[in-house]
Amino acid sequence: MSSGKAVYLFFLLPTDFGQLAVQILSGLTAKYPRRQLRQSGASARPSALASTQYFGRFVGESPTALYLVIISCSTRTRMLLRRWRQVALLLAVVQFAVSSCAEGEEEELNYELDEGVVVLTDKNFDAFLKKNPSVLVKFYAPWCGHCKHLAPEYEKASSKVSIPLAKVDATVETEIAKRFEIQGYPTLKFWKDSQGPTDYDGGRDEQGIVEWVQMRVDPNYKPPAEEVVTLTTENFDEFITNNELVLVEFYAPWCGHCKKLAPEYEKAAQRLKAQGSKIRLGKVDATVEKKLGEQYGVSGYPTMKLIRHGRRFEYKGPREAAGIVKYMLEQSKPAARKLESAKDVERFMDKTDVTIIGFFASDDSTAFEAYSDSAEMLREEFKTMGYTTNSAVFKKYDAKPNDVIIFYPSLFQSKFEPKSRTFNKAGATAEDLLTFFREHSAPLVGKMTKANSATRYTKFPLVVVYYNADFSLQYREGSEFWRQKVLAVAQKYQKDKYRFAVADEEEFSKELEEIGLGDSGLEHNIVVFGYDGKKYPMNPEEFDGDLDENLEEFMKKISSGKAKAYVKSAPLPRDDKGPVKTLVGSNFDKIVNDESKDVLVEFYAPWCGHCKSFEPKYKDLAAALKKTEPNLVLAKMDATANDAPAQFAVEGFPTIYFAPSGNKGEPMKYNGNRDLDHLKDFLKKHAVKSFQSSEKKEEL
Repeated sequence: MSSGKAVYLFFLLPTDFGQLAVQILSGLTAKYPRRQLRQSGASARPSALASTQYFGRFVGESPTALYLVIISCSTRTRMLLRRWRQVALLLAVVQFAVSSCAEGEEEELNYELDEGVVVLTDKNFDAFLKKNPSVLVKFYAPWCGHCKHLAPEYEKASSKVSIPLAKVDATVETEIAKRFEIQGYPTLKFWKDSQGPTDYDGGRDEQGIVEWVQMRVDPNYKPPAEEVVTLTTENFDEFITNNELVLVEFYAPWCGHCKKLAPEYEKAAQRLKAQGSKIRLGKVDATVEKKLGEQYGVSGYPTMKLIRHGRRFEYKGPREAAGIVKYMLEQSKPAARKLESAKDVERFMDKTDVTIIGFFASDDSTAFEAYSDSAEMLREEFKTMGYTTNSAVFKKYDAKPNDVIIFYPSLFQSKFEPKSRTFNKAGATAEDLLTFFREHSAPLVGKMTKANSATRYTKFPLVVVYYNADFSLQYREGSEFWRQKVLAVAQKYQKDKYRFAVADEEEFSKELEEIGLGDSGLEHNIVVFGYDGKKYPMNPEEFDGDLDENLEEFMKKISSGKAKAYVKSAPLPRDDKGPVKTLVGSNFDKIVNDESKDVLVEFYAPWCGHCKSFEPKYKDLAAALKKTEPNLVLAKMDATANDAPAQFAVEGFPTIYFAPSGNKGEPMKYNGNRDLDHLKDFLKKHAVKSFQSSEKKEEL
């Protein structure tokens, strides 16, 4: 062997002998200088090695591969080479002797390794679990975004735990996925000492996986007691009475979203307890405790209700542990701040948004209670809600007891409207106040933003003028110049109940692009959101004057009904002969509003994993009903590429609506389980033109 030439020694040994060989051969090579000798990781390959001598190992389930690479030769490396050969020969003899004695032993299956994770199939799953009684298995789908995000963390964790981590492609290995009722991706299940499986509820990063596994393989490990309180009709009232602030989850055991929420919900409860918080979290199985579900208006799962001093509010926070904790801690603070003096009020006034202040003789009156409740309901919407009981403050603001005043910021005041609006009604409820706030929280021409568009600007018709609307000190003068132009037109349409706003074109660039105004060439784009929920963009080719001139003319066209609504639509499908009809914006009205048909519509997104999982079930249902129910149409629409009427509100995917004959204007949202039996039962119950057989009449 000459200097500079590489010599490879490569041995294949069963796993058990591989472990022994690594120990022996590592001992031999340990005598050599570290600068000449390194141990490579499992990802190394001989061709990728650089520098003098290496000792490495690849470990599969069977066999184990050992290799020695010597690139530069010397007397010492020749000695190492001889010793390697001697040990390898000895191991080979022992291997042969043991394998000869192993009569009747079942032939071992080979398991593919992918970045340290064992790949399991329908064929080798049971054999692997028999050989490895403790294992964590990930069931995934190749197209699933959450699975792709988890994959590298799972692979890194595989090298740091004492048990194997495995994975199953549930879209291919359907038998094993069906056996363990895999309904969402990724789903992780854990077996310990052949017992299980139990659902994995740890973190989705390397550290979280490692910690979770190590805790459970520890022989002394015992699961911690649940901090989330299980509630029933027997203990529910006592629970909410004894705790000032609680969060209650109404769930169904079969609900995929509920299963995903469960570990995060429990972690949130544990963290709140660790911080010394008095906030409590509870859960109700609404499929069992049906009266509680009805009492709290539960129509879908999970439904989360925040209960403060016995009064219920909608939970509007995140669904992961950190977000739940942060949201609930914020909720524990008063929504309406007490202002002790006139100076406090002055400092409290918002310079860019409305300020709401209640004036009460005391803070234990029924009027104050209604105001406090309304503040709790609107704490995300209005950040500056306060109250005072100081008579000197009453006098300064010319207020009477029980007045609730909305103060508009000077930035958006005008000569066409008052600077504030006052509410005072004997016996007013929180709902009365909510109506008042939403009617009057926006000035005649305010600024619409992403933050307030879903709350302040939901009443139509709404006219929005988009331009470079920036009311920061540096750009205020220019932005206000154009707002005054809009004000001059807006005041003429107050009697017609039109609402006006300006908005920053950059902030809403995506929305403008979606309706064909992304590159209009105009300095000001105008869109009217009509009574019917449709969007009416001003056509740049028809209007090329100044803002005030364009707005005046466009409003005349809107008022006369001559403006054309924009409907986003994908192209009509070329071939739509399948059992599920394809809807786009341009054919939605024709198909869905056909009074001779009952129509079920699935709104989906192409990237949605739940939609892809639901698709074959939906197709099977459509195929099964096509021949027997000619007056029933099952359809689908890509909600990311098409506009649907406002009554078909889509907040998540998939969303399913049923539009039976005679009720097209008020379609029913389906919130049940997405399987054939539940969907069919729903259709039978609510259909008008279909399912008119004696079978349905008997059921009803």
